[in-house]
Amino acid sequence: MKKKILIAEDEQLHRFYLKRDIERERTEAYQVVGEAANGLELLKLWKHFSPDIIICDLKMPILTGGEAIKEIRRTDSTVKIIVLTSQEEKYLLEAINPFVDAYLFKSKEKPEDFLEKLDEVAGFKQHQTRDYVTSLLREDESRCVELSCKILEKLKNGALNKEIALDLNISLKYVERLISDLFKKYNVKNRVQLIIKISELKEG
Repeated sequence: MKKKILIAEDEQLHRFYLKRDIERERTEAYQVVGEAANGLELLKLWKHFSPDIIICDLKMPILTGGEAIKEIRRTDSTVKIIVLTSQEEKYLLEAINPFVDAYLFKSKEKPEDFLEKLDEVAGFKQHQTRDYVTSLLREDESRCVELSCKILEKLKNGALNKEIALDLNISLKYVERLISDLFKKYNVKNRVQLIIKISELKEG
């Protein structure tokens, strides 16, 4: 019998790719029974479908993924939960770690990474312990530094956020988050100020 999957992600395109990868590569093992764009929809669909696995983004409107997960765990200890997260959201992981079976960082997400994690959680492969989230955070931290440097170079060349996302093969949402982090790090309010600040630091 196929395992039932519920996808909760506020970005419609991301939901499309997740569902596509599952149905194209693992159609014999899984069935996507529902899609939610916010935490409230997730709770409604969870009650209706009783899925085996939930794939959930943390930051969603109306009700966050973290809040929805905690509500689900109050009465359901059997459903497997995979959290999709980003470096910006790492501070949220400790609070929900006891409720989650696996994590996947968006910045390093590839179809094979996602499907491998899905198979682990479903029990088709040996599943790693939750302790590995620490090593993932360290790896993603390094990845973010590398991406931030590349983004800075592209900003200096006048590239738009969409162009940066396409060139670096990452989501537009993640580009915006990294740029926001750079604004905070260098205490600036826009990209012009950021470029000037970086130039001053290099000259100094």
